[in-house]
Amino acid sequence: MAGQPGGEQENGGWLSGAWNLGASLYNAAANTVNSVMGYEDLDVVDPTAGEATSGKEAAISEERAKAFGNFREYMGKDITSLVILPVWIMQPFTMLQCMGELMEYTHLLDKAAVTEDPYERLAWVVGFTMGPFGTIERPWKPFNPILGETFEYSRPETGMKYIAEQVSHHPPVGAGHGETELWSYDLISAPKTKFLGNSVEVYPIGRTRIKLKSTGELFSLVPPTSKANNVILGKTWVDTYGDYTLLNSTTGAKAYMYFKPCGWFGSGRYEISGTIDKEDGTPVYALEGKWNEYLNATKCDANGDVLPGEEPLRLWTCAEKPADDYYGFTHFARDVLNSCKGGINPLPSDSRRRPDRALLELGNSSDAAVAKYNLEEMQRAERKEREKRGDTWQPRWFKPLAADAEVVAGEYSNEECPQFEFTGDYLKLEQRPPSTSEEEVQGAGFVPWCYPDLHPKLGKEAER
Repeated sequence: MAGQPGGEQENGGWLSGAWNLGASLYNAAANTVNSVMGYEDLDVVDPTAGEATSGKEAAISEERAKAFGNFREYMGKDITSLVILPVWIMQPFTMLQCMGELMEYTHLLDKAAVTEDPYERLAWVVGFTMGPFGTIERPWKPFNPILGETFEYSRPETGMKYIAEQVSHHPPVGAGHGETELWSYDLISAPKTKFLGNSVEVYPIGRTRIKLKSTGELFSLVPPTSKANNVILGKTWVDTYGDYTLLNSTTGAKAYMYFKPCGWFGSGRYEISGTIDKEDGTPVYALEGKWNEYLNATKCDANGDVLPGEEPLRLWTCAEKPADDYYGFTHFARDVLNSCKGGINPLPSDSRRRPDRALLELGNSSDAAVAKYNLEEMQRAERKEREKRGDTWQPRWFKPLAADAEVVAGEYSNEECPQFEFTGDYLKLEQRPPSTSEEEVQGAGFVPWCYPDLHPKLGKEAER
């Protein structure tokens, strides 16, 4: 049986980065679409209108215009896994790394685990889940993971370990697991998209479950939809709108929020509001904020109105972002998830080791494109060899569950989002010797392959 990957071509991954998928998935279309298609949804308000456009942005707009003709056939379709996209619309980050961005605010789960009041406890869990929303405006597409590619992250000071793996190629699915002595976090990412002409809707189909070990409570999240606007005409921008629900499936208490769609000229953009409700539906806290800035909870009456004199509890504040980062990375994404500082020595299958990603980070887009093509060819070779041998691919750190595995109320069905379970084997790995430098890891020794003999250029690096 083959233990690690292959694949036919690049495909999409999942949740905390699903937004980025939509943000620029169709930056390879053209400004002639309106006259060619007459599609009425093309005139989408640009809340950033009037901002200066850089020379590089203008050049990419020209590239979009040249590339349109091939994409008209995808109107109304899920384009998550239909097209191999050029490097010039990429960011030096993978979908698995995007999934890991939620780990920036794990201190809020630590808070939840030691909070006695059950509804304030639920509020802190809500705060933790806000992390990805502070990152989804990046107008660049992350690299899609190869089957069996992984990404790991840890916080030694808290004992937290996190691992993500691309567990399916068709359909594209990523799985992640994070854990401390206080809580565990499990994520399955199986996003879908819909191409609408000058916009792409991103449906964050997945399964997010959070367990507090101190109380045994299980929480399940269903997030709102995102939409990338102006993917053909104008400056691409992302909106998130609709219903958010976080259910305490152990007790029945629930947090509900409504993410307000952006109106004309930016009215209402980013605004969110809702309540935290008891098991019988009675509101306890009123929630309000902006999904790219902050979230507050204030005690309220049974009608959801804030009680006089009550001070808001700040549940989440979006960390300040670098002002000069071309790709719009957060400090956490750029300096932690995309770094090997401190001697990090990730698995050979880790995203940091991808040569195409590393070359793009260095600004070498032409060599990055060649490296990306080579990886795609290696995926094809792996798939063909697996079919020849009659092997069945299995994830290394997760295992698929039966089609009738239990689904928490309100979650997507198993048909929409298959279930994978963390095996725990990753936590048993022996500590690896630290890397001596960034160069020893970044773009070096990337080996997610099942059949290393198919890739002789890898030499000893291909041995698992």
